[in-house]
Amino acid sequence: MSENLVKKTTKDTVLVLEMNDPAARNALSRDMLSGLSAAIGNVGADILSIVITGGIDCFSAGGDFRELKGTSEDLDYDDAVSGVVALILASDRVIVAAIEGPCMGAAADIALACDYRVAGAGSFMQIPAVRLGLLYSPAAIERIRRLYPRDTVRRLLLAGERFDAHEARRAGLYSRVVPTGESVSVAVRDLRKLDWRQADAVRATKQLLSDLEAGQADTDHWQKRRIELLDSEQRHIAIKQAHERFVDKHGPHR
Repeated sequence: MSENLVKKTTKDTVLVLEMNDPAARNALSRDMLSGLSAAIGNVGADILSIVITGGIDCFSAGGDFRELKGTSEDLDYDDAVSGVVALILASDRVIVAAIEGPCMGAAADIALACDYRVAGAGSFMQIPAVRLGLLYSPAAIERIRRLYPRDTVRRLLLAGERFDAHEARRAGLYSRVVPTGESVSVAVRDLRKLDWRQADAVRATKQLLSDLEAGQADTDHWQKRRIELLDSEQRHIAIKQAHERFVDKHGPHR
């Protein structure tokens, strides 16, 4: 069942994961969350980046209230959302949220865990937990507080404010706003520029950024990794090709 709820499309080195339950506005059921976890956790070696989307109408309305009881029994649901977030944060692939329409609650939590967000102009983001009498997941609040501006976090979590696309961009929640309906195509177009020559550098940079954000970066380890990349075949080929492009454009050095 979870496989049907997450459609997979590969475009060169980009894997597009589309949440696919339009009748429920892509509400994050446990099966949907399981499908996302499986797809992110088992990505092929040939994939450099992932785009998570809900299609052209709705990213996701958030938690699936058909499965929530409104009691402490819902803690296992929080664990399922946290599992998807943890996989995004731990992945060495570039993961981008392509947002159209509503991006609410747990879906906003997932989108904010991605490396960046490309959003259609008609989209919005909201975490209305307090309006439902809920203290949102403390672990999620800690992470969001650490990564996003103070006033933005308070507006998002204390007031449950709805950020339209342009306000979300100004507030630092969205990375880029594009015409409505174009978020996936723009994200894929940009990510397709990466190829196998950059694979090790992309993955190392993603892991270093994650370590730095978590306050766990080992400087000696990353300096050693940098030296390994400087001496790698990928680096040698990339520099050789860059030199050839320069010569083609400017002529040989004199």
